[in-house]
Amino acid sequence: MDMESSECKTYTLTELEQKDAISWITLNNPQKKNALSATMISELIELLKEIADDENQRVVVIQGADGVFCSGADLDWMRQGVDQNLQQNMEDAQLFYRLYSTLFYFPKPVMVWVEKFAFGGATGIIACADYVLSDKNSVFGFPEVKLGLVPGTIAPFIVKKISFNHAKSYMLSGETFSAKKAKKIGFVNEIVKAENKEERIKVLAEQFKKNSPEAITSTKHLLNRIVDNGELNEDMANLCCHTISSARISNEGQEGVNAFFEKRKPYWIKD
Repeated sequence: MDMESSECKTYTLTELEQKDAISWITLNNPQKKNALSATMISELIELLKEIADDENQRVVVIQGADGVFCSGADLDWMRQGVDQNLQQNMEDAQLFYRLYSTLFYFPKPVMVWVEKFAFGGATGIIACADYVLSDKNSVFGFPEVKLGLVPGTIAPFIVKKISFNHAKSYMLSGETFSAKKAKKIGFVNEIVKAENKEERIKVLAEQFKKNSPEAITSTKHLLNRIVDNGELNEDMANLCCHTISSARISNEGQEGVNAFFEKRKPYWIKD
C-alpha cells in the first residue's frame, strides 16, 4: 500500500482506517459503549499483528466510536463467567492478557484517544500505549473489587504505567479518577479538547514518522526490558490469569457479579 493512500476496513466490532502511514483502529460497538468482548479482543489482536507486519504503517491510533472510548469488559460476557468453570475463565483471561501483551510489545508507536470513560479492561489498553490523549471530562477506574473480582490481567501493565503506589490506591479502593488526576499520575500524557484531537494526533504521528522505524522498535524493546523487574513471561501470565479466573468462580466473585446485574448491594456491604 502506498503511504499516501487510504483504506478503510470494517470488521464485526472494530474498524481499521489506514492513511498516511497511520492505522486508526476504532472500537466499534457503541450500543455497548464499545465494551470489550471476545470477538472485539480477537479482532484487535489480529489487526495489530497485521499492522506490525506492514512496513507501510508507522503509527497506530486506538479510539472508540461515537465519542466513547470503552466501558471495560462486555457485560454479557462477564455474566457468562459466573457459570463457567476455572478452565473456561482461564481461557477468557488469557485472551485479555494476550491483547495487552501484544500491545505492550508492539514494535511501532501506539497512541490512544480517550473520551467519556475507561474502566477495567479498557485501562489495560491505555497502560500498554506509548502516548495517551484524553478529553478533560474523561473518567477512569478499576471497579473489579466492587464486584468481588480482581484486576488480574491488567495489573502488571498498570503497575508499570503508574507505579505500585498509585496502582494500589485505585485498585484497592475502586475509586474513579479524573483526566486531570490521570495526567498527574502519568496514566495520561496530554489532555486535549475533543474537537482538536485529530489534529493533535496527526502532529504527534508526524513526529513519530520522522524517526527510524528500526530505532523506534529497538528503543521500545530496550525501555520495556529496563522497566521489567522480570519479563512478562508465561509464569507472570499464568499468575495473572489464574488470579482473575479463580476470583470469577469464587463465592464473593459470583455474589458481586450477580448483585451488580440484580441492581442490589452485595452481602459484604452492610447498611
